[in-house]
Amino acid sequence: MDRPPESLKSFGDRIAKVASQSGTPEMIRLMRLCGLQGGAARVSDLYGTNDTFPESPNHDNIGIWQRKVENGHVCFIRRMESMAEWHWWANLGRIEAKGAKRRVLLVGESVARGYLYDPEFTPAIALEKMLAPHFGGDRIEVIDLARTNLGYKVRELAIAALQLQPDVTIIFAGNNWNVSEPRASELTEIDEALSKEGIAGAKRICEKQIERNARRVVNDIASAYEHADVPLVWIIPEYNLGDWHDPITNAPRLSAGLNRKWLSLLEEARSSLRDGDPSNASRLAHSMIEIDGGVCMAGFYILAECSKQSNDNDAERKYLELARDSMSWDLSRMPIPRPYRVTQHVLRETSRHVDLPLIFKDYLNGGIPDRRLFLDYCHLTTEGIQVAMGAAASCVLQALKNVDVSWPALVSGDIAPSREVEAEASFLAAIMNGHSSQSYDVVHHFCARALNLSRHASELMLNYIDFQTRRLLPMRMTEAEERIAKSGSSLMQRYLLRLNQKRLDKLLLDAIVNALGEIGIDARERVEQLRREEHSVASGEINLLDYYYCSATDQEQELAWLNRVEEKRYRPDADYYRAYWPESRFVFVGEAGCAVTLLLTCKLPAKEGMVRILINGHAQVEMVVNTDWSSWTINLDGEVVRDGLNEIALRWPVVDFDNAGWIESVRQRVCERKFPEFYPIFGEIHSFRALSSKHISNIPAVEQELTEAVA
Repeated sequence: MDRPPESLKSFGDRIAKVASQSGTPEMIRLMRLCGLQGGAARVSDLYGTNDTFPESPNHDNIGIWQRKVENGHVCFIRRMESMAEWHWWANLGRIEAKGAKRRVLLVGESVARGYLYDPEFTPAIALEKMLAPHFGGDRIEVIDLARTNLGYKVRELAIAALQLQPDVTIIFAGNNWNVSEPRASELTEIDEALSKEGIAGAKRICEKQIERNARRVVNDIASAYEHADVPLVWIIPEYNLGDWHDPITNAPRLSAGLNRKWLSLLEEARSSLRDGDPSNASRLAHSMIEIDGGVCMAGFYILAECSKQSNDNDAERKYLELARDSMSWDLSRMPIPRPYRVTQHVLRETSRHVDLPLIFKDYLNGGIPDRRLFLDYCHLTTEGIQVAMGAAASCVLQALKNVDVSWPALVSGDIAPSREVEAEASFLAAIMNGHSSQSYDVVHHFCARALNLSRHASELMLNYIDFQTRRLLPMRMTEAEERIAKSGSSLMQRYLLRLNQKRLDKLLLDAIVNALGEIGIDARERVEQLRREEHSVASGEINLLDYYYCSATDQEQELAWLNRVEEKRYRPDADYYRAYWPESRFVFVGEAGCAVTLLLTCKLPAKEGMVRILINGHAQVEMVVNTDWSSWTINLDGEVVRDGLNEIALRWPVVDFDNAGWIESVRQRVCERKFPEFYPIFGEIHSFRALSSKHISNIPAVEQELTEAVA
């Protein structure tokens, strides 16, 4: 019989110690956590497996393909019942029985899928073209088994794929290996680490879990392939360290007074960078990291920038990697795919691998990987795909023909998509970066690149401006969307029309308009006209908390409450806007000289304080707000309103947060498998609307909302 893990020993000691204290909340919590009270997991779950790793693959299926026997030969046919996920896979109706061709399998996630190029150009296409001259065009085949959004289930897929009788299999995965639903034994580890080390302890345990899961995936697949005597090549993924910066989060709640100090250090460090004093900025950033325990990215990004200004590539890379890994613990955020350091370490222990971080470093002459190789955080450009597949092809030739061909010799500029497809992928990259709070410089780069590759992109951009700026039309496409569907390739339907988010797109549309202007196409007046016609407060009331407007200010944490379908499972209290920074920003479309009225219902989380409202950087009003919901009518004179976009800033009071019992509440929420409130809250907003002063006639509606909020 298996013994319980070591982590349960101290947990058992705690239960025994608390047991003598009858009726304490701590006892109830511990019993619930270990499955002895109130709907927790089975006792076997304390040290058994969980849904992350099914006990055994279904050998009737390989992904969306089902095993069939036709004329005495085994083949795999795409299942009709899996049609809803066909778009995540290669457009391959059937996989025939192996014939005379040498068979290479490419298994992986969206990077291996060729995200933003698929289906027009993929890594599997590139790999097969590189290998064909060395085997003869009809003597080698690459079967594309990559799937977008594939996580730890790559284990199940790779093992099942042995039925295809590969000569060699390449696995390009690891970006989606995040913290998974913890088993009860892992919950006890997190609980104990939180009690002793705070969030830094939770981060350590989360990284241990990622490493354990990664090792399980690698070892199980390696064992199956060794038993089948099939060569296996792992590709270690790399990350866009140079150009992708995660939206900065505040520090989680710290000891009394430290949140205020951390914010002060952050502002001072940013000021020092602006003033050309990287030495002082570095000193301040180290103080920030000492305070937050390395669980925030802000300090590491500042240190990376200081290193960049000092031309210290190695230090810059180190700090960018630490920033990438810093948020592994935060279960309240939607994780952006990335290869954590612990994942890369596990993959480097495999016997045959392609070390993409080292190869990219060599390819860039020691430079930091950036937009040259990446479209976004981890998805590769054509250049990145060429280098990665060249290295993979070199390993295949070594495994199947025992010949050494350097990967640069396998890379060819002819193995690439058409200029029109490349232009569309660049435009899609601009949209993805723009929708992910990335810098104007990066977004403009991909817009300009798209237009330089093909004037066809200008038509797509002009139509995008049109349908993105118009109000949503339920149940039908706009004329602009229809034009995109007709003129664009399959990429437009797959990535733009199906996945696009309707939003104001302040930064993205600015980048598009400026890039179009650089080739002689003036689209600025069109954007401004559409915004006036569709969104001006002079024409009607605007809900400033609507995702369309709220998303324009790049405050990602504040947007989380709008994702209610996903959030409600874990956060039943996510019913209104919460400010995680001392300043909350909102936008509206105004007309110069047209007075505007703001209707605001808000409160403070802790104690009474002064809330200040600024319009376009100019102070307008101060309000004394307390912990009860209160409604305010703020009249803005037409002189402060300008044509087009106007920005409202709410500046909340910065207080010393009372963190007594906070870690205990986090432990309680983790025990209940719910998202804890990790971060300090500066203010809360129930409703926020803007309308022309001449249209305001129903002030009691605000009072009605207030009654509902209190209820």
